[in-house]
Formats: sequence, C-alpha cells, structure tokens
Amino acid sequence: MKQFFYAFLLIAFSVTFSACPYDSSVPIDSPSVKVDAKLFGTWKTSDSEDTRYKIDQKDDYTYSVLKKTKGSSDEKYLAYVSVINGINFLNVCSDDADNASSKTFYLYRMEIKGPETITLMELTENIDEEFNTSEELKKFIASNMGNSYFYDKSEEILTKQ
Repeated sequence: MKQFFYAFLLIAFSVTFSACPYDSSVPIDSPSVKVDAKLFGTWKTSDSEDTRYKIDQKDDYTYSVLKKTKGSSDEKYLAYVSVINGINFLNVCSDDADNASSKTFYLYRMEIKGPETITLMELTENIDEEFNTSEELKKFIASNMGNSYFYDKSEEILTKQ
C-alpha cells in the first residue's frame, strides 16, 4: 500500500510541475518598444531563492537575460516588449545563435508594479491555436487578453536585488 501511495505522489508531482507556458513559433511582433533602463539589474523570483535573472540591454529594443540557478547551467534569453491595447507583453526566446531560424517564443503579460517589482503572467498552455504570422497572433491576443482563463493561474513576481 505504501508503494502505491508513493507512486501516486510521484505521478501527482510530475503532472503538477510539468506545466509550461504557451509557446509560439512567431513573436507577437518585431521589437519596437525601447528598452527601459529601470529593468536593468538583477532580479529574483518570489518562489525561489536559488534563481536570479540578470537583465541588460542587448540593443535599443531588446533585453539580454541571463538566468542563473544554483546547481544548474546558466541560460541565456532575449526578451522584448510588445504593447497590445496599452498592455505590455513580453516575448522571450532562447539566445541560441545555432537555432536562430527556429526560435520558440514564450509569451507573458508583464506589469511593472514599481521600480523594484515586476509581475509576469504566462499565457495559458491550454491555447490550442497555432499561428503562422505575428499579425494573427496579435489579433488573437487582443481579442482574448481580457479573459481570466487566458492566463495561467499563478503569477511570477520578480523583485530587484
């Protein structure tokens, strides 16, 4: 009976922690919002003392993000802001020069809650639609962004170090 319980517990944890945000083969749009220097620096997540994000400027419109997690290899990302109906969305992709033609974009609604707090809400992984163009994706987000089910239930809160 104990073995069954532990097997069930392992499966439950696997299902719970395997969720990923919605990903897209196209971004919301091309980088066109200038970087905000207030976002530069090191940020930590509210749910992990082991993870830090170092945000720098790559160019006028793109951020360079270095994710450092204790016990893991560093991960490099590129990020930029898209604005839809006055709301900021973050386009994030791996900074992998080898796969520049086949990037996967992860999309977040981003709220800057002051000089030292950012809230990120993942677009739900339950979106089944796939988009061939940024224009299609942007229209889809614009027509659904007001619905609470469009975002994952949890928010990622980053605080500046």
